[in-house]
Amino acid sequence: MDNTQGFSFRKIMAIEDSAIDQYVLGQMVKRSSFAEEVFMSSSAQEALTRLDKLTSNNEDMPELIFLDIHMPNMNGFAFLTELERKYGHIKDSMSVIILTTSLDPIDRTTSNSYSNIKMFLNKPLTIDKLNFVSSQFASAD
Repeated sequence: MDNTQGFSFRKIMAIEDSAIDQYVLGQMVKRSSFAEEVFMSSSAQEALTRLDKLTSNNEDMPELIFLDIHMPNMNGFAFLTELERKYGHIKDSMSVIILTTSLDPIDRTTSNSYSNIKMFLNKPLTIDKLNFVSSQFASAD
């Protein structure tokens, strides 16, 4: 984590199918100086396409991904499986935070089977939650 410009992260991605949740996340990130650059994807497929484009252009991958679990077509766990398949060699450099409304304990248990999931947070995202994420990653450095 490079905090030289006052941001906790240089580049993050949010994968969220709800426009309202995308808006809230974007506003919280801006207000807290959490990340210098934010990529919003409304589906897992769109996120994978964006990661492919970053790779083909030799651009830096996001350091952190906020991931919704329950999305149409490809859910968050299917995204993580595809991330492992396509980017297994670098996937651990992209920490994932599950950001969900799910209270299902099976979702938490399933999350534990993915090594790059670092946290499981319930929506809505708040500045306090972003500060907590920042503090956890800062202490890990």
